[in-house]
Amino acid sequence: MKQRALSRYLQGTSPLLLMKKYDIKGSATIYQWLAQFEIFGIQGLENCRRKTFYDYSFKIKVIKW
Repeated sequence: MKQRALSRYLQGTSPLLLMKKYDIKGSATIYQWLAQFEIFGIQGLENCRRKTFYDYSFKIKVIKW
């Protein structure tokens, strides 16, 4: 989805139209994707921010350590 949106943006489609079509919250998101793409290529568009969840017992062990 990010690749398609960026491709259309680079072809001249306005950020407002892309926001409506792809349900993007703000135009800054498109510019952020563009910057990541320019620096890291296609890999820069992958979702790398995943929240890590730890179970309760592990948290207690860490606190007691």
